[in-house]
Amino acid sequence: MDIGVRIKKARLAAGISQVRLANLLGVTRSACSQWELSGGGTSPRGERLAEIARLLDISYEWLATGHSGGHDDSEVQNIFMTGSDERSGQRLTAQQRELLALFDRLSTSAQAALLKLLSGMADKPSTPNAGDGGKKR
Repeated sequence: MDIGVRIKKARLAAGISQVRLANLLGVTRSACSQWELSGGGTSPRGERLAEIARLLDISYEWLATGHSGGHDDSEVQNIFMTGSDERSGQRLTAQQRELLALFDRLSTSAQAALLKLLSGMADKPSTPNAGDGGKKR
């Protein structure tokens, strides 16, 4: 799948029209249309591509290359569209999808720091909070 198809699929999944995306980016609808032409259109580069990824809440890596986090293009698109990873049979909750979307918008160094923090928190035994009856949340 080429970059134009990925832009279109992500735009449609986000529920954004070409006109709306163009307005958000400060370009013409015609420019967005050209980007989405499979094989024959122009492709946005660099900062514009990063801005599209941010607006559509998708990873820059996936938008630019079709690959992200060890998944191929079709797997990433399926997870993005359905919230489900067929390989594991698990469906992501709304909270998990939100967490992944936020994580994906972080810089690489911020992602590493967050993973380190979360790993440390997950390794600690839970301690009861006052008023929660000692239940782990």
